[in-house]
Amino acid sequence: MKALRLRLCPLAELGADSSLEFEVLDETRAVLERGRAVLAELPRLPRTELLVAAPDVLLVEAALPPLSGARLRAALPALAEPHLISDIDTAYVVASRGPRATLAVLDRALFARALEVLRRLKIEPASATPEQLALPLSEGHWRLRLGPAYGCLRTSSLRGIACSPAHDAAPPVELRLALEQSGDARPQAIDVDGPCDAPAAAWSEALGVPVVPVEAPEARAAPVALELLQYEFAPRLVAWRAWRVPAALAALCAAIWLVGLNVDAWLMRREERALRAHLEAALREAFPATPVVLDPLAQMRRGVADLRAGAGSADPREFLPLAAALARALPGERDAVRALEFRDQTLRVDFEPRALETPKKRELLLESISAAGLAARFSEATLSVRAKGEGS
Repeated sequence: MKALRLRLCPLAELGADSSLEFEVLDETRAVLERGRAVLAELPRLPRTELLVAAPDVLLVEAALPPLSGARLRAALPALAEPHLISDIDTAYVVASRGPRATLAVLDRALFARALEVLRRLKIEPASATPEQLALPLSEGHWRLRLGPAYGCLRTSSLRGIACSPAHDAAPPVELRLALEQSGDARPQAIDVDGPCDAPAAAWSEALGVPVVPVEAPEARAAPVALELLQYEFAPRLVAWRAWRVPAALAALCAAIWLVGLNVDAWLMRREERALRAHLEAALREAFPATPVVLDPLAQMRRGVADLRAGAGSADPREFLPLAAALARALPGERDAVRALEFRDQTLRVDFEPRALETPKKRELLLESISAAGLAARFSEATLSVRAKGEGS
């Protein structure tokens, strides 16, 4: 996935007409294109990274307390306050990982305004890092980038400062102070990127450290060392652009499902009408005197029952036929049956536990009931009996 890396000007100067440097990165962070454009003319890529101008970010080394989440967030301003001149309430503070961490301090209002300017132009930053920590870094070397308005210096993976521009061919005073305070961390050389009026030998003599001009810009961008978009400035989890295709597919699937559901319901209603017409035809064929057909199945059963009653035979699903057939199939022991219950064309018989205490007696009883044209099954000491063909 390609990314746009955008170098911001000082936050107080940022506007819609600001001309900014940018780089287009590929998946391996190799630089494919460099250029300068106003915000409206920048390339629109899936990911945008910001480099916040070095003068807008103060980097402070601090020992973090053993806290996390909201507690750590609440403690960060107090850790940064001794290093600030301005009111701490106006500061936005984030920290790198690790017990000995680096705090990044920005002006909250200016940072929020810059992000709002970008969002109004439909630029949603996914990441932001201090400009000084985006400079390439090599073992034992410091990296200095000089610009017309200011410079920035990176001294380690998480340390860097903003510098004044070089005047009268002299190195920035901040660079001199950083070397004086470096102690054992004094670099072997300083790589300088940008216009330098004095020769490298003069700077090397003045600083006491070899100064090496950078001949060509780096071909690969450094990874993000310290993320500034945290807490209330964290990237939005739900971005409509990223969800447009899934949302459209979900809506299409829902529409297809609704259409299919309605088609299936229409087919089932048509099948129901055809089946009902067939039942009505069968009922009128069997009982031509039926005046009105409301429930063909129930009316057919009622008519069959009336015919049986008129012929002197009972419905085998009724209580008396079931009870009579069961009585013929039961063993001859007296007091074997405790209770009878008839419900939903099923006769439930409770036996004395000792009457059918062995599995053999139960098997013989079930065989006898089956021979009598009934279907039966046991549930503990209760026997359920139905006419065959009506289910068990």
